[in-house]
Amino acid sequence: MEAEALSLVYLAFGKWLTYLGLVGLTGAVSLRQLIRPVKIAAHISSRIEQLLQSVVSYANGLVIVAVFVRLYAQTFSVFGLDEPVTLELVRVVGFESRWGGQWQFHAAVAILTSLATVMVRSQNRLGWNTLTVFTVILWLTLPLTGHAMSFVDTSLLWVVQVGHGLAAGVWMGTLFALFLVGPVFCAAESQDSITWFATLVRRFSRRAICAVMALVVTGIVTSWFYLGSVDHLWSDPYGRMLSLKILLVFFTALIGAYNWRYLVPRLNNSSASRRLFSSMRAELILGVFVLVATAVLVHLAMPAEMR
Repeated sequence: MEAEALSLVYLAFGKWLTYLGLVGLTGAVSLRQLIRPVKIAAHISSRIEQLLQSVVSYANGLVIVAVFVRLYAQTFSVFGLDEPVTLELVRVVGFESRWGGQWQFHAAVAILTSLATVMVRSQNRLGWNTLTVFTVILWLTLPLTGHAMSFVDTSLLWVVQVGHGLAAGVWMGTLFALFLVGPVFCAAESQDSITWFATLVRRFSRRAICAVMALVVTGIVTSWFYLGSVDHLWSDPYGRMLSLKILLVFFTALIGAYNWRYLVPRLNNSSASRRLFSSMRAELILGVFVLVATAVLVHLAMPAEMR
């Protein structure tokens, strides 16, 4: 594999890990908020809390790993095309470059998020609120090392990208958390548990609709700045990858709409729940590919930047 292509693989892989971790964190805190108003049996509530704590731990671990993968990938993209990557070169990129200054900020927040995760695991009463704050700050710091900083009007693009990421996290992250905790309700094999699960799914559906709308609006604004011209959608590598992402998002949203309009209203027994889980699985698989496409997209040269 050529060095430039390998550089793109490293950069995209690091960003993909970051997205997975942030989406997982966002989904856990989002579902926790949705569950709180629902009166659930103590044994089910306890099991769900354990599952969400596990999601938080693994997601935070991905964010931490991604911090260092991204540092190596950035160093490779700067120096690795001409010479081997050494610790000294990693130090230069991480602590003496403009990119490194922004990376340090994000890395520091990731470490603080680990402390919030420990608070959640130890059932500190401020744990979930603290984790929510740091999860939002992680989204706030992520665009500082990306395309948004390449334009004159960086503040607008920064806000748009933060909103885009948060919307994706609320949609796909909460869906993933719901997919994990759903079997806990179904395993109880009581009408009350099915009713609780149906209530939770309906709460999520309303939030997901808002998230998808925000995702579409912020995606359009971002594309307007980065694409430059509509014909770049098929004539430029960035545009073609964007077209693929749009297609993947469309089919993912289509499955979500099917769940919302057809399966959720019929969610009154374990058989209906199993059909919903199968559809949710397909939606999540497509969502993972959306994140892959996004991770590649953010490291491709933007047509608007080359005009």
